[in-house]
Amino acid sequence: MFGQATKTVHLKPIINHGLRYYYDFKKVDGGAYGLQIPLQSLDDAEINQRYKNFKKLRTIGGLTMIIPVVYLFSSATSTNSSGRRGGSFVSSTFWTLYLASLVSYIGFEIAAQHHLKKGVDRYNETILRRNTIGLHIESIENQSAVGIGFTHSF
Repeated sequence: MFGQATKTVHLKPIINHGLRYYYDFKKVDGGAYGLQIPLQSLDDAEINQRYKNFKKLRTIGGLTMIIPVVYLFSSATSTNSSGRRGGSFVSSTFWTLYLASLVSYIGFEIAAQHHLKKGVDRYNETILRRNTIGLHIESIENQSAVGIGFTHSF
């Protein structure tokens, strides 16, 4: 018979070192996009929303860098008053668009990294809360008491 097998995967913490991410002490291939599977495996609404925001902001930031290119092509294909092509290009306009696009790209990238970091932090907190071992020592009426606890969530 055909059936579906379920495999339990033990999640490991994600380590953030600058803009590099490590999972199970190995550098994540694909940069931050390689974190999608472990992050979404918890099915946590906040983590999923943070990751979606990260991807959306990254996409918008990339699209802002197209604006100077569009201006370049549009000015190269337009005609001036004498009917010649490429007469509407203004260097200062191009550089203004380029710098504005660059600044907005950096802003979107900072915001995207912020969302990703918050999502990774939430992920790490969630998986570390699942499995904890604790040792508690306390003095009760001049006697020492030791308590050991283990918590595991499924």
